[in-house]
Amino acid sequence: MMGHYEEDEQATKEGYDRWAPSYDDRDPSTWLDEPFLLTHLQPFPGCRILDVGCGTGRYIRQLTPSAYRIIAIDLSRNMLARTRQQTGGRTDVCLVQASGSLLPFQPGSFDRLMSGLVIDHMASVQGLISEMSAVLTIQGRAVLAAIHPEMQRLTGRDIDIRSRDTEAIHIPGHIHEVDQLLAAARDAAMTVVAMDEPLVTTSMVEQYPRWKSKIGRPALLLLALEKRDRGRPT
Repeated sequence: MMGHYEEDEQATKEGYDRWAPSYDDRDPSTWLDEPFLLTHLQPFPGCRILDVGCGTGRYIRQLTPSAYRIIAIDLSRNMLARTRQQTGGRTDVCLVQASGSLLPFQPGSFDRLMSGLVIDHMASVQGLISEMSAVLTIQGRAVLAAIHPEMQRLTGRDIDIRSRDTEAIHIPGHIHEVDQLLAAARDAAMTVVAMDEPLVTTSMVEQYPRWKSKIGRPALLLLALEKRDRGRPT
């Protein structure tokens, strides 16, 4: 019998498998996290990059083809298929079906890590960030984006997709407070290099009028973290 965490993960996998064909990865929140990623990831030629929860490959598409060695993981096989389709079969990208809660890589395997909108699906943010820290080299960087907890309280922590043509999709979510995320980073020997809590703007609402009630609210929590040597003081 599966425990509660395993049931949540299975529901997330099945939900994204069903949502993948129609998933829209160009909503206005991308205006907020993609510039932050490009500013703070700072990869170098030959850099080993892990994309945790790659979805449609949105972050990968921001990176120069063939300049890096990228492994992208996702729970959902159908989301990985979207990544393959939308990255044009890039030979510098290896796709792996795996969970962020148990990363299947040796310690210190990556120089950089990026992850967009995964934290909200994880029951244990401490476990997730600990896993991320473990697979990074010392001074390796992680750039993370999460739905801001204030926004989750406004819109609901779970994702519910309803359509006339298909059965409703339900994907469970979890609210993690900003202080919890920062504490989890500290516990995993990760130093905060940059942090932002960008707000929903009127220009976003012009594109997505249904976001009108969100104007002025923090949309995302963006973090750039660097792994430190536990033997050295911060």
